Amino acid sequence: MVDEKDFAEMVDESMAVPDKGVAIKGIVVRIDQDDVFIDFGSKSEGAVSIKEFYNKKAELDINIGDEVEVVFDNWVSEGLPRLSKIKADLVKENQAIQESFEQGKLVQAVIQQKVKGGLIADIGEKVSIRAFIPASQIDIVPRRDLDNLIGETLEAKIIKFNQGDVVLSRRAHLEEVREGLRQETLASIEVGKEVTGRVLNIINQGAFVDIGGVEGFIPVSEIAWGRVAHPEDVVSRDQQVTTKIIKIEENEKITLSLKETTPDPWESVKGKYMPWTNVRGKAVSLTDFGVFVELEPGVEGLVHISEITWTKKFRHPKEVIQPGTELEAVVLDVDAENRRISLSLKQIEQSPWEQFKETHPSGARIKGIIRNVTDKGIFVEVAENIVGLVRPDNISWKGRVNPEEESFEKGSEIEVVVLNVDDRNQRIALGTKQLGSDPWESAQKKYKSGETIITGKIKEVRDRGVTVELEDDIEGWIRANELSQDRENRDGPRNLSPGDEITALVTGFDKIKRQVNLSKRRHDDKLERERVSSFMSSQGEPSVKLGDVLKEKLKDINNGEVV
Repeated sequence: MVDEKDFAEMVDESMAVPDKGVAIKGIVVRIDQDDVFIDFGSKSEGAVSIKEFYNKKAELDINIGDEVEVVFDNWVSEGLPRLSKIKADLVKENQAIQESFEQGKLVQAVIQQKVKGGLIADIGEKVSIRAFIPASQIDIVPRRDLDNLIGETLEAKIIKFNQGDVVLSRRAHLEEVREGLRQETLASIEVGKEVTGRVLNIINQGAFVDIGGVEGFIPVSEIAWGRVAHPEDVVSRDQQVTTKIIKIEENEKITLSLKETTPDPWESVKGKYMPWTNVRGKAVSLTDFGVFVELEPGVEGLVHISEITWTKKFRHPKEVIQPGTELEAVVLDVDAENRRISLSLKQIEQSPWEQFKETHPSGARIKGIIRNVTDKGIFVEVAENIVGLVRPDNISWKGRVNPEEESFEKGSEIEVVVLNVDDRNQRIALGTKQLGSDPWESAQKKYKSGETIITGKIKEVRDRGVTVELEDDIEGWIRANELSQDRENRDGPRNLSPGDEITALVTGFDKIKRQVNLSKRRHDDKLERERVSSFMSSQGEPSVKLGDVLKEKLKDINNGEVV
């Protein structure tokens, strides 16, 4: 009995059918809804499924009379040989891929999908042939945005081809291209030359740029004339940029500058920003010592912390200004050589001390709130956030006092007199004693030297004399030798005590010490003369001569001995 295999072989021989897998050529003679019929030199036509003639664009790509290459697949029930165009294309495509692999030729890889570890690509011309591209082999610099490559066609080299297992490397191709460009670039570059390249990678410190097979670096300070928080704010990966070479080192390390390709804005600063003119800008950085304001791209000015406000107290500028705030400022100084512009925010408005000075001239009486009391004086808030000082010597006419020992309470209202306003140094001198007239001035008018007799209480006793407390906090002073008529009585001050009442004659004024000079001795002499004069007037005709009276007086002084 003849088996089926032997029968099929006998049929093949009788029909002149080629071996399976061998490519043959034929002519399309007929096309129906399901198959394409091909005359390939056999006694019977061969049939190919019409589906195999749709190209990658889903278009039917066959016409009667076209020559096609097919392979014998098997027999169908109708007795016709079943042919395959796809298998013939696969044989041909694999031969081409084998040749490209052996010769190092490039293939066109259409990226189809992202998979774990890389991408799947189709490298077939007519039929789909899957190949794998590892993520590390996609680019010279590892890429994170693989999804963006789906649908793209990339040139790549085959680095592995084994029984349908195809692995590609685009990186190997790019490195070869880059090396060729690198040699050309190294031979042509020089400091000062402008070059165009592609941004490869961005880090906090700057950006790496491929300038024709050679990698250059743009430091963050060279990206823009102005402040750059991060390089990604100005450039992006794969962006084409034009830069200038500013340094080439022996190890082929190249430093680039992006900002040098545009004019330096500081070259026109001097004529544009004049002192004491108003400018507008944006707060771009806040520091402990002030605020940096961008006046134009690449040009910044500094508002020192002392120039932010006139009176408002704060510890850090961020308490009153936020980054990005639009500001109006006054230019204080321009130092173009050192790239510095000093600005002021507070100078936009008139100094509150100037305003206070205009509305409160010297001598003006005002009320304020006591904010603090120290041995330095009384600090009084006379307007919002404006504090003046009553020094100890301007509290009372009686002289310098310790404010802490007086009855001044923090937070209480007080009336003061404006003595002086130093708007430049932001100081206001105040006084409380000036609310009343100076008793010393009144005393000099009221007391007549050699005429006025005053009674007061002894305040202090010293060897040199005594201090007498008079009215209106005025002090009197009696020297020791002006206390008694008895010149030999040297213990005069010692016989007196604080609190004793004493009467004396005004003999003059010590304007420096603000004291009234007194003499008890002269007062007593005056009383004696007045008694004598009064006695003699009461006797009518003088029965006693003046010489006799004096003689008796001297006798008393010298213990009864007549001189």
